[in-house]
Amino acid sequence: MKTFTKNASALAILAALTVPSMATAEATLYGKAHLSFGSVSEDDGTTDSSSTAVTSHSSRVGVKGSVDTENTAQFIYKFEWEVDMADEKDAEENHIKSRSQYVGIKDSWGEVRLGRDNSPYKNAGKKSVEFLSDTWADFNNIIQKSQDTRNDDSIAYWGKIGPGTLGVMYAAGDDDYDQPNDVDPATEAENFGESTSIAYDMKLGNIAFAVATQTLSDAGDTAGNDETGTKLGFGYTMGSTQLGLMYETVDDDANTIDNKNTLFSVKHGLNKTDSIIFEYGMKDQQGEADDATMTALAYKHKMGKGLELYGLYANGADGGLNDNSKLAGDSSVLVLGMVAAF
Repeated sequence: MKTFTKNASALAILAALTVPSMATAEATLYGKAHLSFGSVSEDDGTTDSSSTAVTSHSSRVGVKGSVDTENTAQFIYKFEWEVDMADEKDAEENHIKSRSQYVGIKDSWGEVRLGRDNSPYKNAGKKSVEFLSDTWADFNNIIQKSQDTRNDDSIAYWGKIGPGTLGVMYAAGDDDYDQPNDVDPATEAENFGESTSIAYDMKLGNIAFAVATQTLSDAGDTAGNDETGTKLGFGYTMGSTQLGLMYETVDDDANTIDNKNTLFSVKHGLNKTDSIIFEYGMKDQQGEADDATMTALAYKHKMGKGLELYGLYANGADGGLNDNSKLAGDSSVLVLGMVAAF
């Protein structure tokens, strides 16, 4: 934990120096250490391997805060980095990565953010359906990974509308990108990969509902096709049990992609500190003979504020643990994990 604390302090100081005006505001240093230890097996159809692994799952550190203005508006900021706590300290490429980093204005009408941030599509329905986020059984294994975006060069609006929250984002893409199919390699595209995203999350009593759509222009392929995702999320709470369902469709304007992705989840609280979670996901991909599936079962125990232990078994068939966990073919994990947030 000493190394983690030093990294957090260094990054916080860097953020303060980068934006000097923030030094006069009260900033909050925060973070999360999420590590797991256990067995990982993989059968990609060619080789069958099994190993013991210590893995860092989106562990992070950041600084955030706000500065009052002369009227009711506030200047807001957030600088967040992912820290791979299980990686070699000198692996600079993977050890520290930028996450959400933005500045903005917040008032009674909502807030506007400029910088790098999660798209509204990415966030839609997560809290009411995805009970195993950032673990080996993250829903990113099943959804279309290209639509799960944290966008650079973005401007976004977030505001309370009726019983829910509306999020709208435009990301300008890359003006310095050589398109793969360019005849002249010196030709640079303007706004290559730009995207628009809109989502609405609402909660009425025991029912949660989310709807979102996102279009990625020139979605990074050689043909320069536009790709559109549509996502629906539904959550229902009855007593100590929470039910969740996520359904996503992804297609492109050349009809080369036509995917349908589903996640069903159940979380049951045994008492104030213990819960069990079951999730089943399926990815129906155009052109694939078999659907990728993911099945997961977890037991969680809260030891105190910000501290949680869990045991997790996850099984992927036909690439069901591929996109996020990077396990191909038929694979499985059996791990113990710890999450410490501050």
